[in-house]
Amino acid sequence: MNSKEKLHTELRSGLTTGTCASAVAKASAYMLIKQVQLNHVMVKLPNNDEVVLELKDVKLDDKSASCTTIKDAGDDPDITNGIRIIAKASFNKGNSVKLIAGEGIGIVTKPGLAVEVGKPAINPVPLKMINESLAEVVPDNTGVEVLLSIPEGVEVARKTFNPRLGIEGGISVLGTTGIVKPMSEEALKDSLILPLKQLAAIGCTKAILSPGNYGRAFSKQQFNYDEDKTVLTSNYIGYMLEQAVRHKFTKLVLIGHIGKLVKLAGGIFNTHSRTADARNEILAAHYFSFTQDADGFEKIMNANTTEEVVTDIQNSAFWNYLALQIKKRTEQYIYQELEIEIVLFSQKTGQLTATRDALNLIKEISAYE
Repeated sequence: MNSKEKLHTELRSGLTTGTCASAVAKASAYMLIKQVQLNHVMVKLPNNDEVVLELKDVKLDDKSASCTTIKDAGDDPDITNGIRIIAKASFNKGNSVKLIAGEGIGIVTKPGLAVEVGKPAINPVPLKMINESLAEVVPDNTGVEVLLSIPEGVEVARKTFNPRLGIEGGISVLGTTGIVKPMSEEALKDSLILPLKQLAAIGCTKAILSPGNYGRAFSKQQFNYDEDKTVLTSNYIGYMLEQAVRHKFTKLVLIGHIGKLVKLAGGIFNTHSRTADARNEILAAHYFSFTQDADGFEKIMNANTTEEVVTDIQNSAFWNYLALQIKKRTEQYIYQELEIEIVLFSQKTGQLTATRDALNLIKEISAYE
């Protein structure tokens, strides 16, 4: 193994903000109830794996307990790496657990996100992790209040898209798996290719691709398709299409959220928001081309998220049209060397559309052993 290969294999995974929040919430509640100090705490991830986090600044008396953990994002260049996540637990007069979002955790002010307007920006998966972690240590009919805070969150949020998305006053508590995978570009590309190589090695010429975990989860729920068989592209959709050609694939199904795949209709094949974030512009342009609806065009241009647009567009024929534009652009990108079918979905409404042969191709690929 050369030094470059060794570097790639040694890239460390990290922990999401949601995992860190679950850890300090659980630890503070446990210390309060048991009246013992902890230096480490174990939390369960969504896949039931367990991780241990170190605790700092532990404080305990008979009325409250607090602790801090430092987010370690591993070798991922995450802007939240190194920030402090703090929890303080105290007894209250109720008979249940109350979770309070404090300093540095944003509040959602615009529709279209995974969290309702007016609520703290703690996404559904990490919120579930936090609640389940607390349930492990807080007895039934016990009144405990847990205050979560991220002191650096206000400053860090200014360097993210949160203000534009309508998340004010801090960062979002995120994480769909609890783990942050290393995002070194070369290393990530190397890891993304592996599933394609494995499929090619057993003679497969057809595959299902998706940008990330949302697409995987949707495939499992909608098509009962083994999510581990979905090849992830991350933001490197163009690169993965090129690799599919290189490894002699002939047909692909690309399954993705409308906010990600709409970029392909504008010829954007590295879909990271820092590289190109023209979702509204592309969506509005295609919508106007299809409908000649100037008011609709303006509304899409001013929308906060693509989820918000999905709620507004009731004409299902438009989604069919858009999927065909994405199909056309992706096939052009690889010079017609692949047949590509498209499935578009949104988090709120589920499947929006699928191109003509997508569902049959998914069934065919699902039969692979």
